[in-house]
Amino acid sequence: MDLRIVLHEDAQNFMEAAGDMLYARETINNLMLGVSECLLNDPSAYENPFFATVIDEEDEVLLASVMTPPHNLILAGNNHYNIGIAALISYLQDNHVDIPGVIAPVHISETFMKTWKRLVKESSQVKMHQRVYELRSVRMPPLPEGNFRVAFSEEARIIAEWNTAFSQEALRKEAPADLNKSKAFIAAGNVFVWEKNGQLVSMATKARPIAHSVTIGSVYTPPEHRRQGYATALVARLSQHLLDSGYEFVNLFTDLENPTSNSIYQKIGYHPVVDFRMYAINRD
Repeated sequence: MDLRIVLHEDAQNFMEAAGDMLYARETINNLMLGVSECLLNDPSAYENPFFATVIDEEDEVLLASVMTPPHNLILAGNNHYNIGIAALISYLQDNHVDIPGVIAPVHISETFMKTWKRLVKESSQVKMHQRVYELRSVRMPPLPEGNFRVAFSEEARIIAEWNTAFSQEALRKEAPADLNKSKAFIAAGNVFVWEKNGQLVSMATKARPIAHSVTIGSVYTPPEHRRQGYATALVARLSQHLLDSGYEFVNLFTDLENPTSNSIYQKIGYHPVVDFRMYAINRD
């Protein structure tokens, strides 16, 4: 089969090539779509983004890849994705495109890393087992004491601290508290909280709005406020708020090593769509 690697100069060019394939499976591809749509609306959102597709002789996109260094390479593909993986790896190697790892649906990420090991002679390790969920109708749970609301600007410091704790706990990443980033997220109306007796007890964010859906992320409750139903109530109310805002459905990622959160989300109406796997490449 005659394959071509196409390097796209920007998100606009990339979405013109791969958008139809990606939106045909919007929930599965919500991460790649979210990053691409963000760059489409704000080209300065990430530095040095990488966009590439593998196309067959009929100009069909078999495999799409997006990377915003230093983050992992995101992969998406159609039913014939495997045909394009070796070609993409060869391109990355020939053009000295450094990738720290990959994130993709399990079948794509596994195939990529096996081929990478064979061609590049580098091994990898699984960093996270994830699951993507979709919700179209909320089953509202019994709500604990307190109320759901958008975060206020004066709460940016605690939101920054909670984002750091979330990264350490859920993403296994060390990141200093970023007050300016939290201020920007709050100013954009993307941070929501559960408040009880004037005290914040849980947070969640709205992220990656795309054509028909939006993602809920950074769900975090400090240890001293857990097992009270605050996160469940917050995600349920936020999900309903997003549906009421006009989104057809809502997505979220979970860590499969956290059975509690996976159970909670299903109880309020989320259903699993696909499992993702994040790999890191082993290097000296």
